[in-house]
Amino acid sequence: MKLKATILTLLFISFVSFSVYAQNSAVSHKINVDVPEVALLGLVAESSKEITVSAVAPNEAGSAVDFSLKNKDHIWINYSSILSKSTQKRKVIATVQGEIPAGVTLNVQASEYSGAGKGKLGKSAGVVTLSNQPTDVIVDIGSCFTGKGVNNGHYLTYQLQQKTSSVDYAQLSQSQIAVNVVYTLTDYN
Repeated sequence: MKLKATILTLLFISFVSFSVYAQNSAVSHKINVDVPEVALLGLVAESSKEITVSAVAPNEAGSAVDFSLKNKDHIWINYSSILSKSTQKRKVIATVQGEIPAGVTLNVQASEYSGAGKGKLGKSAGVVTLSNQPTDVIVDIGSCFTGKGVNNGHYLTYQLQQKTSSVDYAQLSQSQIAVNVVYTLTDYN
């Protein structure tokens, strides 16, 4: 009986030692994880960031000026976006600096996204008329990146369009002007 008690005591002491040892072998340290908020926007041109949109003079008397041509040189919008906890989504807006000639509108369309990006990429707002008031061009941007350079992001197609009324056509006059189109990546308000 004493032998059994001694064996049981030794087993108990061994078990307690292993238990105490196991509890003391775990250590820890703190790791701070920091993912920054990001809102970066860039324009990349296939050839030049300066483009020309033109109307074509008619070849036959009695015909109207042709405004159907679209620019052939695409400018690509690239962006990187990491939303904060309080920001739901972002958008790209465009504003014109300068005066668009009377009788015409300047339209832009961002393509649907294409490229090597990942995440919640934005959607085209379709064909929009540019003015000195902010206009949505790309909407519903979440945390994402488009990829860099041409063939990544959304390409922009510009078109000059005649306003439809006879009064507007009467306002047309020969002109060569330059305007700046400013794009901004902004949070939804």
